Amino acid sequence: MVRHVHSARGAHTMRNILLLVLGVLVVLGAVGGFCAWRFYQQAMDVRDHELAAVEAVSGLQDVSQLRDADTMNAAIEQAQVHASAAKEIADGALWRVASYVPVLGDDVTAVRGMVDVVDGMVGETLPSLASTVQTLMNSGLSGGGEGQLNLQPIVDAQEGFAQANELVQQQADTINALPQPHVGVVRSAYEQGKEQINKVADMLDQVSGMVQAMPKLLGQDGPRTYLLVAQTTSEQRSGGGLVGSLGTMQVDNGNISVGDFHSNKEFVPLGESATAEEHDVFSGPLSFSFDVRDLFAVPDFSRTAEMLNTVWQRSEYACDIDGVIAIDPLFIQEMVRINGDITLDNGQVLTGDNTAEFMLNGIYKAFDPDTQDVYFEYVASAVMDGAFSNMTMDKMMQIAQAMGTLAEGRHFYAYTFHEDEAEYFQGAGFAKNAPDNETDPEVGIYMNEQNASKLGWYLHRSSTVTRTACNEDGSQVYHVTFSITNTLTSDEMASATTYILGGAQPGVDGIVAPAGTSAQRMLFYAPAGGSITNLTASGDVRDQEEKTMDGKNLITNVAYIAPGETVTFDFDVTTSAKAESDLRLDQTPAGWLEENVTYDTSACSIK
Repeated sequence: MVRHVHSARGAHTMRNILLLVLGVLVVLGAVGGFCAWRFYQQAMDVRDHELAAVEAVSGLQDVSQLRDADTMNAAIEQAQVHASAAKEIADGALWRVASYVPVLGDDVTAVRGMVDVVDGMVGETLPSLASTVQTLMNSGLSGGGEGQLNLQPIVDAQEGFAQANELVQQQADTINALPQPHVGVVRSAYEQGKEQINKVADMLDQVSGMVQAMPKLLGQDGPRTYLLVAQTTSEQRSGGGLVGSLGTMQVDNGNISVGDFHSNKEFVPLGESATAEEHDVFSGPLSFSFDVRDLFAVPDFSRTAEMLNTVWQRSEYACDIDGVIAIDPLFIQEMVRINGDITLDNGQVLTGDNTAEFMLNGIYKAFDPDTQDVYFEYVASAVMDGAFSNMTMDKMMQIAQAMGTLAEGRHFYAYTFHEDEAEYFQGAGFAKNAPDNETDPEVGIYMNEQNASKLGWYLHRSSTVTRTACNEDGSQVYHVTFSITNTLTSDEMASATTYILGGAQPGVDGIVAPAGTSAQRMLFYAPAGGSITNLTASGDVRDQEEKTMDGKNLITNVAYIAPGETVTFDFDVTTSAKAESDLRLDQTPAGWLEENVTYDTSACSIK
């Protein structure tokens, strides 16, 4: 009997405990449901505020927005309102707790990190930059003599640009290192914000770099003589194209004088200075002579500059050279866009939209080679004269951004032989080499036309760079796809000359490829400290082998691309364990700014 009473009491006690637990769970579920609903609402608010803040400053990717004080200040003020609202929400207790929830915590951490970055950028960095820009824009560049530039306002602005750029790069690095969100709506907002912030960072890095370099370039530290090199990507070489003419530019504390350009015909007989390794890589099917025309075949501009100077010193124009500046038709087009149209003696007007096409294609259809040389030299000289004449702050800012973008795409090079000035030239990215930086990895893909022709205008490229793994040692793995399409049509084949199409060439035994078919000596360089594996190709690709040139390993083969045909390369890339940024593609420049490269890093974040 006693045992029965105890059993009944135990049953009642257990029932009460179960009811209590169920009650607590119901209450917690209700509270949790409310918190989840409230968190969702706040997450949508944060997303909207962040996207609005980023959108407000997205225009600052263009230097024209920096030049307009009212527009810049209005954009910053609008962004500050949204950034502050987002930060107030994301700093709340609910978000701090949510950051510890498994899986969801990564998304919360990413959002809160992005909120902090945007708030810091619009609250501190951009206002400081705006003040520096407006002070610079209100200064005068007119110097004491006719045509002389006053470099002092640019020098005075250097520290402000450098400080703002350092902050923006840190902020971009921070957002790039955040964990990859799992939830689609969060990931989408994060990727949009990340993309815009990186574009602003890239723009400011370019402008700041040119602001640091321009006084040095224009003779702040005394007289300088630069070798000017005009080359054309209508016939590709790794770092640019066939060299067409050489000249000089003298500068001294803002005084600038551009001399005459001289056709490559004057320098071809002066010989070459290539190494055995360089000759070995380019031994066929068209064996490069490495006279002045072929010197951009080496993708290290430091080496190209050295060889160009050697040729110049053998010529009748020999003089002491302090550095080398190289330009191509796209650089010329961008300077025409900034400086104004150029009218040729036949009445044709070159503009900021048609100059590159004329110099890369139209000129070969309309004129004989001797007349082509005259026009090339005239246009190059006029552009270099105009680039630094009648300088205003507005024009200087446009040139600063343009030169940064053009240097990144290998359309413009500025190299100095003065070691104490190198950080402002090649050290600032104005004279690219094949991949040589382990922390900022690049994969290099370079093209060298073997069918003597002007087919470069018709070769269009597209690429994808997709991150597939992030290793524990810090290295990353990517898959790269690189395609080249020959867009030459049958109508163009019927009307174009051998000078454009190639094929049988006067004075050349046999043919490398039929007329209209591009034969490209391809060079593939792994990132510094990294590797390329599993390189395969679809299309007509032959003679793949590994080589070493100028201290760097490479893979080379020859791609034959007939009109209407495409060649595609696929391979995997592993970066150095020291890599701190996403892999980028460095490639031979084309006749347009768009590089047509798609990057996808969504698989993982750098460890």
